[in-house]
Amino acid sequence: MVQTEFARILADPLESSRQWSREGRKVIGCLDSYIPEEFIHAAGMIPLRILGSTANVTLADSYLPVFAGKLARSILEQGLCGDLAHLAGVAISNSSDAVRMLYDLWGRHIPQQRAFLIDVPAILEGETNHRVFRQAMLEFKGELEKFTGKPLESAALRHSIAVFNENRRLLKDTASLLGASPPRLSADTYLDALLSGFVLTKEKHNELLGQLLESSRRDTPEKTEELTPLHVSGPILVDRSFLPLLRQCGATMVSEELGTGSRYFWDEVDEAGEPVEAVIERYWSKIPESYKTPMEPRWRHLLNHIERSNARGVIFVIEKYSDEDQYDYPVWRDRLRSRGIPSLLLDSELVLESEQVRTRVQTFVDIVKGGAFS
Repeated sequence: MVQTEFARILADPLESSRQWSREGRKVIGCLDSYIPEEFIHAAGMIPLRILGSTANVTLADSYLPVFAGKLARSILEQGLCGDLAHLAGVAISNSSDAVRMLYDLWGRHIPQQRAFLIDVPAILEGETNHRVFRQAMLEFKGELEKFTGKPLESAALRHSIAVFNENRRLLKDTASLLGASPPRLSADTYLDALLSGFVLTKEKHNELLGQLLESSRRDTPEKTEELTPLHVSGPILVDRSFLPLLRQCGATMVSEELGTGSRYFWDEVDEAGEPVEAVIERYWSKIPESYKTPMEPRWRHLLNHIERSNARGVIFVIEKYSDEDQYDYPVWRDRLRSRGIPSLLLDSELVLESEQVRTRVQTFVDIVKGGAFS
């Protein structure tokens, strides 16, 4: 079963990329959603999203403070420990102070590995910022061409765009099964399908998603207990134990608007336009992450998913010490409250499984079920 294959891949997320490296293929680690993966793919390399590790951080604490956040610290830990030594390089965008600092630390302490910086602005509106954004993307393309020793061909880029757009469409189709009645896909399987896509080639992920969609639509849905439908929002969700915990509390995720979910795959590249400019425009106009403005497109995306899925409440999973997400939350909470939609904030250091989290989630689910929110 394809679900078993996803679980096998995530048991050792870096194994596939280690195998590619042994085969002589170059792999570039990508640290956030503003890395134009199509450029990397068209240059003959494989983009791999680095999502950190839930393991304890020791070495990286000598270089980054705790308040830099677990994600940045755990990625640096992986680099210092040699877990990412098989990568040909890492691509880092200016997404936060901590992640920006990773670029300098990588060059200083892991000099044998090429680090690329895509210095995009924080404000993604206005002619001047668009010009700066475009220039940063073009400079990254130029650095890739120097690194590979060959120009990035338009035909190769058009092919890469088609592969990545297919992946985005397949993920949208998969997401549409989450809130189906009767359920066609479990939230656990959906998350596994999402996360697997970051550590596989897009071609392989497309193949597996196709198999998942076929089996989900063909197989007779099993009778399941009535679970309270909830929406999950936040920059990153990698703790695979959280959704089983949610189910044990009597609820399930029927929609999401995660930085590692729909924000990542929702927007496609225009395949009719000039390919380089089309890729740049896609990343400029995509659903903004919490560390980018404007905020309103992010709010519309959140609200659309809630309304489409008929979610009765929202759980915000926010990385501890993430100022950007902490700024968003009060605004979203108040707007949701005015619509009669309750919300819960969970601080995360990539791990969400604890008795404190369980108690808070159970209480929230009981409130939603009882209609006690007003």
